[in-house]
Amino acid sequence: MEQQTKILVIEDEESIRENIQELLEAKGYNVRAASNGKQGVLEAIDFRPSLIVCDVMMPKMDGFKVLEYIRKTSTIQNTPFIFLTAKVDKQDVRQGMELGADDYLTKPFSSKDLINAIESRLKKNIKVAGEYSKVKHELDTTVFATYYHEFNTPLHGIIGGLNLLINARDSFNEKQIQELLLSILKSGLRLNHSLANLMLFEEIKRAEIYTELLSMFSNGKTSGLWPQRLQTEIQTMAKEIYNRAGDLQFDMEQAEININPEYLLRIVLELTDNAFKFSKSGQKVHVTGRKEGDNYLIEVRDIGRGFVLESLDHIAPFKQFNRTRFEQQGLGIGLYLVKRLLEFNSGDLKISSSENEGTKITVTLSALDL
Repeated sequence: MEQQTKILVIEDEESIRENIQELLEAKGYNVRAASNGKQGVLEAIDFRPSLIVCDVMMPKMDGFKVLEYIRKTSTIQNTPFIFLTAKVDKQDVRQGMELGADDYLTKPFSSKDLINAIESRLKKNIKVAGEYSKVKHELDTTVFATYYHEFNTPLHGIIGGLNLLINARDSFNEKQIQELLLSILKSGLRLNHSLANLMLFEEIKRAEIYTELLSMFSNGKTSGLWPQRLQTEIQTMAKEIYNRAGDLQFDMEQAEININPEYLLRIVLELTDNAFKFSKSGQKVHVTGRKEGDNYLIEVRDIGRGFVLESLDHIAPFKQFNRTRFEQQGLGIGLYLVKRLLEFNSGDLKISSSENEGTKITVTLSALDL
């Protein structure tokens, strides 16, 4: 049996409320009615209607306040909302639309006007829901495919390399064995990098739901001999993953910076990894850092293929620039993680990139005197 479409009617005038309820029930809708705004909000949360019809002028809580509560309540915030009003005032219409009203009906209205307004909004909502479902399915499929590819590829490299060493070691000379071991190490480092990024991404998502956890990303200061540790990490990446130790140009000044050292490391490593990923062997990658006034400026620069970025708002999880034109490694969340970590620490991110000319990324964080 097909489930009835649920409609909530919020109207303080009893005769109007009963007439609307009878009309809609005669049309086959499952209708629940409320006589005031407060009751209407409670009914909406409990009933979870497919659409709400609500009077504007009501005592205790008017229709605008009802709509405001609806739009702030996650379980019902996208419910189509039709206002009933005795007059149409431009200011009222503007206020309603800013709050997210879908339509207005002016009293007195005919049965036909009400039914047409309801059916029109329901059809539109079904269409929007269908489009959302399609997009969500495509996104989920893309994300899963990205996960699978990014984890499975290095895992195959590790398993395949170990299998050769175990079962056919005598077929290789020492140089070939060393190359196999380096290949296994490279695959392991790539897998570790992807898993670390995914873990951080999930931690950020969780903190965005439980906001009391957000402080964990903004607590801490980086001091001591951190440039040396950072240089060691980046040199290992340049050598073991990209076999380009000679392309790295590293020069970072000592300073105390207002950010957790682990997150500073993640930011610089991610940006440097991208610089190597999108440039070729022999093309220099420059990683520099210096204190300027109350700030510490980090610059990562390459002369690789670059990319087109119209706005920082386009940086999103699982989105890789030029993916359709170039095969890329990675989950597509690295730059997004950099952006979010900087936002948590009141930092600034600037990206200057041109196709076939390279990319320069500048990070600004607040610094303290040593």
